[in-house]
Amino acid sequence: MENSKCPKLKSGDSTTENSNIKDLYQRFNQLSLHTNIHRAPTNWLRGGIDNYVTQSCHWDINEAPEMSALKMASRYDANVYKTTDVISDSRNIKKLLTMEHSDSEISMAIHRIGRSLLIDEFPVSHGSVGGGGGSRNTKSTRKKRNRTAAANSHINFMSKFLYHTMLENSYLTFSSPSQDVVLRRRSSSAPDMIVGMGDPVSRLHINLPESSDMDYNRTVFWNFKDIGMLLGNNMPIFGGGEYPAISLKLRDMREPINILTGIDCWLDNLICNVPELAMCWHLDGFVQGYDLYKTEEIPDLQDCKFSPVVIKNLASNILKFLQTNAVKEGNTYWLYKAKGDDIVKLYDLSSLCQNNNEANPFSGSVAMLCFKVAQKLYEQGKSKDRSTIYTLLKNCLNLITPTINPQMVATCHFIISEMFLPSSFEVSKDDRIRYASLPLYECRFEATKNVCECTKDNLLDPNWEPDDVRHCWVDLASDVKKQKKQAMKHIVSALEIVKNSQDPWAVKLQKVLVFKASQIFLHDAQNTKDNTALIRSVMSLICLDAYNSLLYSNEVLYEHGYGYGILRAIVHSHVSDLILRDLVHTSSHSNSICTRASFIEMISNKSSSFAPHYDVIFEWCFDIIPELCFSKRIIQTKFDTKEDKLLLCLDLYLEADQFNDTIAVKKLGFVYNELGSYNLSLINLPDNIEEDVVKKLLKQSFNHYQSAISYFKRCSDTHNIALIYSNLGKVMRISGQLQAKFHYGSSDRGVLLYEEQKFYEEAIGFYNQGLDVLRKPSVQKDIWCTISNELSGVYVSIATIMQDHAPATAERSEIARDVMNYLHKALRISEGLVREGFEIARTRTGGIHHKLASLYHNQLRDHDKPLSGKRYKRLYDQAATQYTNAMSYYRDPSYEIQYIQVTMEYIGLLQYLSSAPHLSLPLCLHHLLVLPPYLQGVSGPSAKLYDILKEQILSLLRTMVMTNTREFEGGKAASLSSTTTSTTVKLNITTESLKTAYSVALRGFQEYEKVPDKRDKILEVLAGLRGALVVD
Repeated sequence: MENSKCPKLKSGDSTTENSNIKDLYQRFNQLSLHTNIHRAPTNWLRGGIDNYVTQSCHWDINEAPEMSALKMASRYDANVYKTTDVISDSRNIKKLLTMEHSDSEISMAIHRIGRSLLIDEFPVSHGSVGGGGGSRNTKSTRKKRNRTAAANSHINFMSKFLYHTMLENSYLTFSSPSQDVVLRRRSSSAPDMIVGMGDPVSRLHINLPESSDMDYNRTVFWNFKDIGMLLGNNMPIFGGGEYPAISLKLRDMREPINILTGIDCWLDNLICNVPELAMCWHLDGFVQGYDLYKTEEIPDLQDCKFSPVVIKNLASNILKFLQTNAVKEGNTYWLYKAKGDDIVKLYDLSSLCQNNNEANPFSGSVAMLCFKVAQKLYEQGKSKDRSTIYTLLKNCLNLITPTINPQMVATCHFIISEMFLPSSFEVSKDDRIRYASLPLYECRFEATKNVCECTKDNLLDPNWEPDDVRHCWVDLASDVKKQKKQAMKHIVSALEIVKNSQDPWAVKLQKVLVFKASQIFLHDAQNTKDNTALIRSVMSLICLDAYNSLLYSNEVLYEHGYGYGILRAIVHSHVSDLILRDLVHTSSHSNSICTRASFIEMISNKSSSFAPHYDVIFEWCFDIIPELCFSKRIIQTKFDTKEDKLLLCLDLYLEADQFNDTIAVKKLGFVYNELGSYNLSLINLPDNIEEDVVKKLLKQSFNHYQSAISYFKRCSDTHNIALIYSNLGKVMRISGQLQAKFHYGSSDRGVLLYEEQKFYEEAIGFYNQGLDVLRKPSVQKDIWCTISNELSGVYVSIATIMQDHAPATAERSEIARDVMNYLHKALRISEGLVREGFEIARTRTGGIHHKLASLYHNQLRDHDKPLSGKRYKRLYDQAATQYTNAMSYYRDPSYEIQYIQVTMEYIGLLQYLSSAPHLSLPLCLHHLLVLPPYLQGVSGPSAKLYDILKEQILSLLRTMVMTNTREFEGGKAASLSSTTTSTTVKLNITTESLKTAYSVALRGFQEYEKVPDKRDKILEVLAGLRGALVVD
């Protein structure tokens, strides 16, 4: 010890990690010998540094403040709990690390949050394990902390000493106590909660009450033997000028430094990264001098020698002991060593007091801290923290009840639901809600002890290893189905808490809860194939209507974003999809879609696939939504007709289209098309329907189809645009038919009306527009063929009416020309359809050929003036060609009647109008002989057909017998084959064979009138003719 001013000092080096401390240093004023410390300096209690000095004065006298670690931890970013092993008052750490040389009692509370162990002073007098006297109250705390007169005197003495040491009027500017040494990662504001497509809908950040002013002048991060510690410290530190950093201790000369004092000073300097210590000695308050020590020299000082290695091993083993046994996050542990005892025990207070949280004095503070940490991690939005957040919030719920803090408990439930199933969702191309399967793990420990212990010797042994507690990780959400179930469980729990509250925070949470429930119900509906799909989708709509009604309730306003619009559009669209599906695929009609009673019965049924308590969501949401909401319309309205349900679907799709112009646009086209088709179907129901009603239905149908086209054009759906044009053509076609029906009434129909023809022309225009949209047959071949077939039908209809009901004043040639023009247009289309494989067009194609053949045949037979040879031959050839073409299309046995009719007309042409009977008559005979297979296929009575055929057979044979047959005399056989059949027939046509055949026919038909089955008689005659004329 020296009795003069201390020599100039130099800062030493240190391995501790501590930055930005110099902003808390005071400029050092080394006192002169015999300075009277009891006398107040002129700067005493001036300069605005009282709090700094007061904290420093209490440092060596008082124990650590209550719950200081919990208070300190609550002020830091959640990332601290991932990198820090210990958070505590540095006095608690010093007490643990001096265990080897001290027999004093140790009583501390331990809490685990993430990786961090929070260590607080826990005097035994303030609580008992599992007892009822564990609650700390303000009065008992104040009583315990009352200082004695001696302590007050010492604090007053230290205060004057520190003010003496500070240079007058030369104070450094102090940082605010909240600006700690550890660099905080505080954002300017908490991030918004993400709900649906990345939209912020509410800020659920709870502004929990902050603890009082910090108990420390500084908090430092100390890395000691790879143990990261966040510590509070109030040791007076000076610096500036010749002394960059120096700690100061005041000690009575009659009390020399001992081992505990040496360790205490050494640890303080290490923790605060101070390289040197100045020990000021006094005698009865008069300065006697200073001793100066470098930090690394302290362990080797006389009378206080100790081993830093032993202290480091002790620190490492204490941490191992605590980390191994204090494993449950949120639990309160009590570390205790009795005075003079060598056994250190660790009690699990949370387990011992699990049925009585009030017995745990830390339950409220720990719950608050767990929630704060979880909330900060949740706001950071990192998926890797989900399991930690879940564990923290689960422990929070175990520590508090809704009656104590309903906001915290309800928010806990919601955030847990977020851990199972985030509110953000994806929408697939087919407008389906899509959730990713996110595992959520919980650490479960096997056979943990409520009381663990170790000896002091164990803690001092560098090779000691505590027994590990066995644990495993359990996946609580192995698939999306489990995720949804657990999420809904917590949504219901949160809603039970907030459903009757009108507080702004509760209304915000109500909105978020029902919004998320709507998503989950929709996802259920989209992935359910049973009859509950509609119920689930309507539940989603109910939740969304409730959300909408809450938007402006109690003046708690906030804007919903893009995600709300997407979800609302999908929900409305999906509900309408299911209703429309039932309408299209179900023939029976029900007056209701789903009633409230059936709703509650289904969702409350324990045997159903609905989770329990869904009725809570339904009842609460249904009661708060307005009467005009879609969900109430669906449940409470009676729908008398199919049209009523279609109009409801239309309104739902229009609502969806307001929020998103892509999801429902095509479906609006569908429902308008259904409405148009429904109106058309009503026209065909009653025969006595009034003309005004029909016109109204046709107009409505036309308008619906026009609306359908406008929506399909919005989404460039060319295929459906073409089909709607086809439907418009159908409307015009029916309009034309009904125009004639109402004009002619019950009398026979007359000529083609002008208005009727205009409707048909408009129909042709719409059909052609549909084909123009498709551009070529290869694009949607089926649609192309369907529209083309309809167009062909219109041409045939016009031609048929003009042919069958020609005006009496019109020229036959003009009528024939117009009819042929329409028929040829129809024929070009129909033949193209047959080539494309559209078999339905085969019958019409054959019919058109037949009609054209008949027209040419009639022109040959009935004409006003003689025909020239060329014209006659041209008409004959055209008629023959059309007949043979018609027969080729009717060759299939399924068209036997048509084939027989065309054959008979063709035979008439050949027999009577041919200019070369020696060639045409054998051909007639050939066509007759190949008819039997077709006659055998005819079912049902066709007496008139058989009568005509009988007369034609006899007439042909009579004509051939009477015709000069020299060409066939001499037994020459004619071999004939028709292009209309695959049969080749060799005929022996002579006078004798023809006479024989004619005799066979006459004999065969003698009993014709008496025979009941005339077909068999004709087949018998044809067989006889075949025997007489055909050469094998």
